Amino acid sequence: IQVKILNSETPQPAQLDPDKVQAIYDQYVVALERFLLGVLRDDATAADALQTTFIKLMEKGHLVQQQDSMRSWLFRVAFNEAMLIKRRVSIGRKHAEGIAWKSELSSGADKGADAKLSQSVHYAIQQEEIAQVRLALIQLPDPQRVVVEMRIYAGLKFREIADQLDVPLGTVLARMQAGLKKLKPILNESLHVDDN
Repeated sequence: IQVKILNSETPQPAQLDPDKVQAIYDQYVVALERFLLGVLRDDATAADALQTTFIKLMEKGHLVQQQDSMRSWLFRVAFNEAMLIKRRVSIGRKHAEGIAWKSELSSGADKGADAKLSQSVHYAIQQEEIAQVRLALIQLPDPQRVVVEMRIYAGLKFREIADQLDVPLGTVLARMQAGLKKLKPILNESLHVDDN
């Protein structure tokens, strides 16, 4: 058995130049926004899918060889992200409905209160998740936290964040990507629900 030892001098995979990312963003952002709105029918989730699409462009866009295939690659990534979001929303809805039914059965609530109970459970879960996200954000370094908060709470587009912070678009995308990478394990742990 041969073992390959990698040292710190191993070249890291190339990423797209920030100017190239900016040019691709400018060229495709409007079409991708329309496409994702058509698929998801919700501004916030479409914005999330768009954001993830451009983060993946930064990570893997250098692997796309031709300009013609860049458009199809971006739309494929955007569509896959939209489908992931739809699945997550569906799973979350089913989980909330299950909790509502368990609560109703144990409390003996009448059948006319189904919709109200489901709304209350959904609201409670949503508020708990918001609190967990805020606690997780505190753990990020300031440059990443600021970008994530501007994107999530202020609803700003990446270009607007870059303009307000007076940094290149590529820097904003890199900070967002790094922040989300750090948030993911924290949130997965804190939002984990034990079904037992």
